[in-house]
Amino acid sequence: MRILAVFDSEHSTLTPAEIARRTKLPVASTYRIVNEMVNLGILDKTVTGVQTGVRLWELASRGSKTLNLRNTALPFMEDIQRAIQQHTQLGVLEGKDVLFLERLSASEGAVVNILQVAGRLPAIICAPGLVIAAFSPRAVQQGLLTDMPKPYTRFTPTDTTGYPAILADIRRNGFVQVDGWIHEEVSAVSAPITDAGGSVVAALSVLLPNDGKTSRVARPAVQIAAAGISRALGYSPVKAGE
Repeated sequence: MRILAVFDSEHSTLTPAEIARRTKLPVASTYRIVNEMVNLGILDKTVTGVQTGVRLWELASRGSKTLNLRNTALPFMEDIQRAIQQHTQLGVLEGKDVLFLERLSASEGAVVNILQVAGRLPAIICAPGLVIAAFSPRAVQQGLLTDMPKPYTRFTPTDTTGYPAILADIRRNGFVQVDGWIHEEVSAVSAPITDAGGSVVAALSVLLPNDGKTSRVARPAVQIAAAGISRALGYSPVKAGE
């Protein structure tokens, strides 16, 4: 797992020596484990080193609940992206971060987006993380609020003082909008996705110009799309209210 964790979008191919240096594992052990992973298809050899293999993707995709969530959400994400023509994202809570399972990118006129699929952001300072936190058990909320990450912009909160009120507003309104927390020119609007058991398991979000007006137009569409994904997952507001 330590070896697999060193691969990312900027380091998709690494030599065994580079892996040993990044993992701080003994060089001999690293070469041995890498060779075993290559033999199993977990890693593939390239001209310049090794990269994660197709076999790893195959195993990870079998029966994955995240794959089912992504496949269920994708048609709704495509619809909302066509309507709004901005970046549309699907995220889940993973530890103290939001892990992004899918991202549909826009081109002309789209705002800045620093994320890729399988990228992460600190949950407590991004819109999807706030949405999921607001509907999570108190223990999860307290865990997320134990420390604040380094601010991304001058608008990023640096302490947790106002968070109880923020989370209460999200529960009351059913969405959140954050302006300039990750990039000063970007607003994010996010709404919760609920599974058949009534638990918020993910969040749908769109990135919009931080101009004070675009988000008002997009907000209802995001909420409707998130509600559609929830129904497709088996959620029933009637059952939840019984």
